[in-house]
Amino acid sequence: MRAIDGRRLLRHGLAWVLFAVGLLALGLLLPIYWVYLLSTVAVSGLVARGIGLVTNRTGIITLCQMSFAAVGGWIVSWLALHWPGAPFPLLVILAGVVAAAVGMLIGLATARIRGVELAVVTLGFAAALDLVLRQGSFPGVGSGTPVIPSAPFNDPRWFFALAWVLLILLQLGLSLLERTPHGLGWAAVQSSERAAAALGVRVGVTKATAFALGAMLAGTSGGLLAGQYGLLTPEVFTPMTSMVQLATAVLCGASLFGGAVLAGVFSAFIPELLRRFGLPLDLTGALLALGAFDALRRGTGGLVERLHALFQDREFRATRVGCDLTPGLATGRSGPLPSGPTEPCLSITGLSVSFEGQSVLEGVDLVVARGEVHALVGPNGAGKSTLVDAVTGFLPGHGGTVQLEEQRLDQLSVRARSQLGVRRTFQHIRAIESITVGDYLRFAAGSAGSSERIAKVSTFLGLPDGRVPVRLMDAGSRRVLEVAGVLVASPRIALLDEPAAGLSETESLALAERVARIPEEFGCAVLLIEHDMGFVRAAAACTSVLDEGHVISSGSTETVLDDPLVIAAYLGQEVA
Repeated sequence: MRAIDGRRLLRHGLAWVLFAVGLLALGLLLPIYWVYLLSTVAVSGLVARGIGLVTNRTGIITLCQMSFAAVGGWIVSWLALHWPGAPFPLLVILAGVVAAAVGMLIGLATARIRGVELAVVTLGFAAALDLVLRQGSFPGVGSGTPVIPSAPFNDPRWFFALAWVLLILLQLGLSLLERTPHGLGWAAVQSSERAAAALGVRVGVTKATAFALGAMLAGTSGGLLAGQYGLLTPEVFTPMTSMVQLATAVLCGASLFGGAVLAGVFSAFIPELLRRFGLPLDLTGALLALGAFDALRRGTGGLVERLHALFQDREFRATRVGCDLTPGLATGRSGPLPSGPTEPCLSITGLSVSFEGQSVLEGVDLVVARGEVHALVGPNGAGKSTLVDAVTGFLPGHGGTVQLEEQRLDQLSVRARSQLGVRRTFQHIRAIESITVGDYLRFAAGSAGSSERIAKVSTFLGLPDGRVPVRLMDAGSRRVLEVAGVLVASPRIALLDEPAAGLSETESLALAERVARIPEEFGCAVLLIEHDMGFVRAAAACTSVLDEGHVISSGSTETVLDDPLVIAAYLGQEVA
């Protein structure tokens, strides 16, 4: 694996060197007109890459990226007026830093807002800033004092080099950051904020840093625009311009560097082509919006993202991308481990949950012992997933108490509970599609994980090669991957919500064998929610049954599932 990674790193390094050499050659050989257009490609690419991070990567619709660019342009215009002769690259960097601070403030202020409401807030910020700029304009405009970049960046060829160097350096920094746990958190937030929180992600901070970095990229672009135009006008940074930039980034797939560059090409060359053919420049926004709508309708990403996915499909065509759940392969036995008296791991006392006056859980008592697989069964609507939500912190207003060994959990956040060792899967698949199996496991493991534990879990559950993209896995295998994500985090208790959904009967029983062995192999208790009674019999030593928010039976699995009352109520059979 290290040799493969090393070869890939070498190939990527050579590709970047060749790309930089090619750009340098273009800057030296092309006429000034083309150098100016290619500089515009880099400047627009910075805005697009920021949108790619915020929208394509993190899933936040932002309609104010050009407003962050306006902040950067204003800073450079003001500094150039009050600090004559200052190094132009320094001014641009400062512009990016100030824009990042503004983006962080907006991100923190809107941390609890999502979806369309958040998009409206960003549009409101864009409209407000546009009004302020139209009232006060940019520094230097009133006196006719333009921004003149310090030598040698007043030369178009040097300016071209600066714009592309900044784009490449910021892209390399983002690429490294996206491989860190914090960067992987952006993809987790895009997939599901609830699942991200359950994995220990600080959702609000993660969203805010995405905003800040996107704003930094846009602010850097605005600072370059100040040097390119000399005098800036509010018309460059209107809310409509932000919308056009968003459409371009979505169409091109700007979460990838190639997509950001393509977005820059579209932004620079489509208006130029329309001008040459004598067509209205307003057509640019309409054409790009239609393309972005088609990309969103297909749900397959932008142009470069789709091309990247196609290459991945070809690379892993001959590779196993599902889980190998060969019966008995990892366990060498079948059936649940015997359960004897032991200390409680999870204690639930008097748990009550109501929604709009309707009781869902009422006075539920449940104890999961250390080293035990305890099943919780019942019909749809009995409150099983609600109980899991309450235990893991998603329903903080519940009645009763939840205790992990000796510690009360009632007042703790989702993230705090996950850090204490309460980990869960979800009834609906929440695996992060945009990353690889290996990245998902490392991200889920956090600081508690180790390469040895990840390898052990991967073997235990028959996971595919760590380089396989999660999106190539079938639904059943993704559920198994989520179980693996729980185990690599070294939890004290794992709450598994229907882990066998989507698996064949053979695979389901093989997974049940493994679930039965989890306490012995990984030292954690398991609370299992499952509808398949064959799975429950094979995996769990103890079972509790929920009926309309009440526990009506609890004890050994065989005794509970053979109880005539349980059979009549849940399995659709009449009592003899």
